[in-house]
Amino acid sequence: MTFDAISRRTFLHAAVLAAGGVALPAFLRSATPPQETAPTPSLDDIALTERLRSGGKEEFSRLPVGERVAAMGRTFLGWPYTASSLEEAGEEHLVVNLRAFDCVTFCETTLALARVTGSSGATPADFRGDLQLIRYRSGLIAGYPSRLHYFTEWVSDNNAKKVVADVTRSIGGAQNRKRLNFMSTHRSAYAQLSQEEVYARIVETEKRLSRMERYRIERERVAPLLPKIMTGDIIGITTSVNGLDCAHTGIAVREGEMMRLLHAPRAGERVQFTKGSLADYIAGDAQHTGIIVARPLERTRA
Repeated sequence: MTFDAISRRTFLHAAVLAAGGVALPAFLRSATPPQETAPTPSLDDIALTERLRSGGKEEFSRLPVGERVAAMGRTFLGWPYTASSLEEAGEEHLVVNLRAFDCVTFCETTLALARVTGSSGATPADFRGDLQLIRYRSGLIAGYPSRLHYFTEWVSDNNAKKVVADVTRSIGGAQNRKRLNFMSTHRSAYAQLSQEEVYARIVETEKRLSRMERYRIERERVAPLLPKIMTGDIIGITTSVNGLDCAHTGIAVREGEMMRLLHAPRAGERVQFTKGSLADYIAGDAQHTGIIVARPLERTRA
């Protein structure tokens, strides 16, 4: 994988594909226009309502959560890639975008939709609550540094919140230590890091993550361990890039005898399946050093 393919969570900013040029699905094209006196819903609100309605159907909600993740992910096939969609001006806030994705927002959005549609009656508020829980440390928005920028922390934090189970070690992963400092050593790439307090908090996070015990499945072990990966597993692809943990993410989906990766690959492309297997995809780039595997868990209500 080249630097052009690295997504928001891997901190490289590619050109944004204009939303105006995106071909909309049938349910958006045929949606009944609102009355003139009513506020016009956004495309994201329309898409979210439709997916919650269709995903809440009995046959969908009966699927195991991993199968729901894969099924929901397939509904985004052909949707465009966009970089830096979360980097909006002003105070940190929850961004909802169902029109275009980077590799991590694709996984987050799909996972949140799959979790809330596991039971009938899911609402947009349920989805937004789960999306915030998934995207932020402990599920709390406390400024830019509270977002889970490094994907290994995304996995560990969501493992602690029981959103996913980090199964990397249990299915054959080996310990992996690496100093993480990509954001602080590329400070000029992030407008928010111009603030000294924000920069200092990111540096502290990097120091903490560098000490954290982490595991990965080495690239040469991916092929023999594919039978232990399940449909719907969230895959983080580790990288040899200095200071960086994961260069890409996607969703594992078994199609026949082949385990493929469903992902938002890079600027100028769209959500798609890899042409070959997940193992082929890992082997096809010298910078890929292995994978981490996060298994989705069912949503529980308090």
